[in-house]
Amino acid sequence: MQTLVQKVLFAVVFFYAGFVSADQAEESTFETTTVVWLRPPEANMAIDGVTIASGPILENMKHLASHLPEFRHRFETYPVKRALSLVRKGSSNNNVYCFFGASLNEERKEWGYFSTPTSINLPILVLGNQAVITREQAAGTTDINGPFPLISIQNLLEADFKTVLYEGVTNAYGKTVKKWQTLENVIVLNGLGKDLGLHTIALLKTGRIDFGYVGHSELNTLSPNELAQFTTFQAEELSFNTRGTKRLFCSLTPLGNKVVAALDQAITSILLSEESANTLRDINFEAEGYSPMFKTLFESRWSTFQKLVSRGELSRHSVYFNVVEENVE
Repeated sequence: MQTLVQKVLFAVVFFYAGFVSADQAEESTFETTTVVWLRPPEANMAIDGVTIASGPILENMKHLASHLPEFRHRFETYPVKRALSLVRKGSSNNNVYCFFGASLNEERKEWGYFSTPTSINLPILVLGNQAVITREQAAGTTDINGPFPLISIQNLLEADFKTVLYEGVTNAYGKTVKKWQTLENVIVLNGLGKDLGLHTIALLKTGRIDFGYVGHSELNTLSPNELAQFTTFQAEELSFNTRGTKRLFCSLTPLGNKVVAALDQAITSILLSEESANTLRDINFEAEGYSPMFKTLFESRWSTFQKLVSRGELSRHSVYFNVVEENVE
């Protein structure tokens, strides 16, 4: 009889232990859901397979991820079209793909969630072939404070100077160019697998285009001799207003919504503390590859951004100042 009782007790304990283990496994699975942060290849990024191994942009993403300890995090690089395809279709219950720095637009709102901006823009720089474009040819405005003269994209295109756009890439520069695009003044290329800024520089060197948008970090890869071939301008149409940038764009899933909400909360918390806000500001400045000459302007715009977010006047879908936000990818 005692043996039978022992067997029954053992069976009950074994069943209960198995039940608890199942609950623990489910809880463990939930706790280890993974956020996969996506960025296209770019200058100063070291890559191991698809994993981003090092670089300033990785440090930016890792810093933000450190404020989301409830998730595991991976950081991977794919061309823009592939990255956005993963956001749209690649997520599951246990992982979510999120593009860091995607443009905010109405179409994407239908298949993803945008976070509050985590940074702000500086004037977009245009690199012009010095042999064919002079400041006088593109002028038509007065200068603003800054290290480079203004240039009008409209004036350049209407004078049939040629630039490049890349298929599948939506950004502020592309939206502006398309207003005056013709068959003669724009070439459209597939930028698959390329650092687009460096590819634009290569097109300028070969003379296929006369001017193009080049990011600050790509510009800083040029030697003084290489820079001497070009003239650096600030794009007039994209210099005066501040936009929020570097939003996290996650899949339209319950997990994607949870990640975005957690980051929104983290950004608000960060910006309420002067010390943590300055840390994030400095990380962003380095991640963008900005020259020290832009430090004062960046800090001024950051101060406005910080006040708006901390006062609750800038949400994940709103804009500030008088500009429809279109972040540069």
